Amino acid sequence: MMPNILSEIIKSRKKSLIDQIHLISAVNPDESNHKRKKISDAINIHEGISIISEIKPASPSQGDIRRDIDIREVASIMEKSGVIGLSVLTEPVYFNGSFQNLYLALKSTSLPCLMKDFVFSREQFKIARDFGATNILLINLLGNLEEMYDLALEFDLEPLIEIHNVAEIEDLKHLNEIGIIPSLIGVNNRNLKTLEIDLDTSKELIPEIKKIFNNEVKVISESGINTLDDIKYLESFDADGFLIGSSIMQSNDIEQKILQLRGIN
Repeated sequence: MMPNILSEIIKSRKKSLIDQIHLISAVNPDESNHKRKKISDAINIHEGISIISEIKPASPSQGDIRRDIDIREVASIMEKSGVIGLSVLTEPVYFNGSFQNLYLALKSTSLPCLMKDFVFSREQFKIARDFGATNILLINLLGNLEEMYDLALEFDLEPLIEIHNVAEIEDLKHLNEIGIIPSLIGVNNRNLKTLEIDLDTSKELIPEIKKIFNNEVKVISESGINTLDDIKYLESFDADGFLIGSSIMQSNDIEQKILQLRGIN
């Protein structure tokens, strides 16, 4: 059973997606995603701390995070600062995201890019592919994971499968049993029932994930990462990458913040 906040967001998303699709004019498929590395490939070749920087205008827990964002400028600064990929929110009601933001971010950089949304519709995969994204978020709690995984591969998108608690480890075991070995799994440190953050969620789950897939998967720790000390703590549990949104978007100097998180400045 989905937590209440997630149920509310999904109910809202089913309505807002229809509105968004109506606003999208015919989009010529962007073949550039075939030239971009997927996030897992970028992690594999990167030396140092692998940060996926999120363009996140708002959130349910914080409200507005950053207003009047110049998406092109922010995406370019993030790339210049040495992140290995971008994550772009496209949910409009709770996160103030948009497909336009995804489009602008992709046009402004050559980085791998995750379309971050509450994904349940084939249309979302098509939009992600046509706009040029390389990756798509699949939240395990939304269900239909096998079907969604197959759709991601059909649209040449690398899925980031996200889990939130120890009960979901059984779902990952099932994937392994049927021969699915994902390239990327995300551990969200945020409790979707309370919206509270606990980095020890990664401490608990990452070793279990690595055990299931014999270290063949890259695991991304998500949410609540504010400092280099947080990253070092998470690295001690074998996190391969870090998806960071709020602490970067709230910074007055995005480049400087990213460099600090990378341990460069």
